[in-house]
This record gives sequence, structure tokens and C-alpha cells, in this order.
Amino acid sequence: MKKNNGFTTRNKRIFAGSGALICTILLIYVFFFRTDPVIKEGRNYLHEQSQLKIEDIASKLQTRKRDELKAMLDNGSIDILSVFNDFALFGDSRAYGFSSYGLLDPNWVLAGAGNTIMNITDQKDLIASAKPSKLIFSYGVNDMGLNIGGEEENGYSKTYEQQIDQILEVDPDAQVFVCSIIDVTQEAKDRSPNWTKAKQWNEQLKSMCEKRGWTFVDNDNLGTDLSHYQEDGVHFTSEFTEQWAKNIGSVMWEKIYG
Repeated sequence: MKKNNGFTTRNKRIFAGSGALICTILLIYVFFFRTDPVIKEGRNYLHEQSQLKIEDIASKLQTRKRDELKAMLDNGSIDILSVFNDFALFGDSRAYGFSSYGLLDPNWVLAGAGNTIMNITDQKDLIASAKPSKLIFSYGVNDMGLNIGGEEENGYSKTYEQQIDQILEVDPDAQVFVCSIIDVTQEAKDRSPNWTKAKQWNEQLKSMCEKRGWTFVDNDNLGTDLSHYQEDGVHFTSEFTEQWAKNIGSVMWEKIYG
């Protein structure tokens, strides 16, 4: 009798364990293989994603990020000028307006009256120390007046390129943005024939940027309405300077986040 009781006890344990195992298997089956529409849709989505290439996934994420940023810019939750962080902007008296009109951090608007592209390297030590991630260059009026590089084919862009390269020696990982030259008024051109070269020199700058992988900031869409200019026909009003800064900022947004 004792022997039979022992056998019965063992059988009960075996059956109990088997029952638990069967229940577990059934639960797993129901969890993973039931045809609930939501779970089925999720499995299909995961399967589709697993078939995508890394490049496709990155492109989708980039597009989503760009759309989100554009929506935030459109609804005013982001100020386009906030892209001007960790930057240095080199330029002449026109570019100095970004500082004097209170649009950008004056500590990093490295611009001044009479400056030309030959003054770019004046800031080499500062750039070597700070290593900003964005370098923005905006020259042209004084360069045209002095005809810098004008005696050689593509001489202006060659000189410009050499100057930028000297800054990149100490800040090699920075992104480079080169602004097109905004034209002066006809009255100003009449006073100084050298100021008629904006279109020609902009073509040089665009080609230079394409060759070097730098970003050319085209300002032509801003127009040359007389209301943009101060009385000298060269320098800009505060309202136009803000439009100009936002145009540069938009190009930077697209390059960095687009």
C-alpha cells in the first residue's frame, strides 16, 4: 500500500507540473500568436521596419525632424536667430549691423568698418582658442572697392578661399557659410564703378563653395528695394538687416537640421 501511495504522489506531481507547462505554452501562444488587430498591426510594422535599410530609416527620421522644426519656426515657438550659437561671423561695416542693431551676440560679430577679406586672419588666435562650430563670412563692398584679386581670373574667390583656409587650420571641424554680396544702389555704382561686380563675384563664391563643400548663402531673394538702404546706398536699415540675418539663419537651419 505504501508503495502504491508513493507512486500516486509522484504521478500527481508529474501531472501537476505537466499541467503548469501546458498552461504556460498556451499563454505564450495566445500572447504571441493571437490575431488581435492591434498586435497584428504592430507585428507588421516591426517586420516592415526590419526590412528597411539604415539609410532609409535615417532619411525618415531626418524628414520628421525637419518637419517638426519647420512647424515650430512657423508657429513662433523657435526664433530663427537662435541658430546663431557657437558661431563667429566675420565681415565689414554692413555685417557690423548684426551687432549694432542688437540682433546677434556682439562678442562674435567680428566685423568692422573698412574690413575686407584680408582681415579674416586677424581673428585667427581668437578662433584657435574658442573653436566655434560655425564660421560665417560676409564681405564684398570694400573688396570690390579695392578690387581685391580682380586682376586674375577668379582671383577674388581664390584669395577668399586662402583666407578661410587659414582660419580652418585652427578650427578644422567648423561648418563654413559664405554670404553672397548684396548689391549697392545704382546711385552708389555711379559713384564707384568697382561696385558693379557683385553678380560676377557671387558666381565665383558660389563655385568656390560647391568645390569646397561649404554653404553658399544666397541673399538675392531679399531684393534690392531702395527702402532697404541708408542714404549712402550701401548700408542697410535695421529692418532689412534683421531680414538678412533671418535669411542667413534659415540657410543655417536647413544645413544643420534639414
